[in-house]
Amino acid sequence: MTFTISPVGIVDKKEGQPIRLRINPEHWPGTLHVDKFSHLHIIWWATGLDTPENRKNLQGVPPCEEAPLSGVFASRSPTRPNLLCLTISELIAIDEDEMALVIDHMDAHDETPIIDIKPYLPSSDRVDDAKVPPWFQNLKQRYTV
Repeated sequence: MTFTISPVGIVDKKEGQPIRLRINPEHWPGTLHVDKFSHLHIIWWATGLDTPENRKNLQGVPPCEEAPLSGVFASRSPTRPNLLCLTISELIAIDEDEMALVIDHMDAHDETPIIDIKPYLPSSDRVDDAKVPPWFQNLKQRYTV
């Protein structure tokens, strides 16, 4: 089975400037009422890693202290069969003139294709008692400068 995915926009990430999600004009109407949400799920394609070798990668060591070899479905590795990535970002502003959503952070590169955007819903997107292995505990604190 094959699927066709078309980007809805691109990441505009330049040094010293806010990160912008530039939405294609034909998709801009899809942003109606996005300003009612504080955070967004951004689904993007890891284009810089899209090689036949990376698509065959099914195991690796997460970039955490003491992490063992793990399957890609047990990690956040961007090298995987389908290079879909997910970032949850805070929506800072909407630039109607530039058809752009301004966000607080994103680990994608400049000109990365945006596949989809969904609102973050605390009632269904949060798990109160989620379990993670020891090497993922406190991950944000370890890598925050």
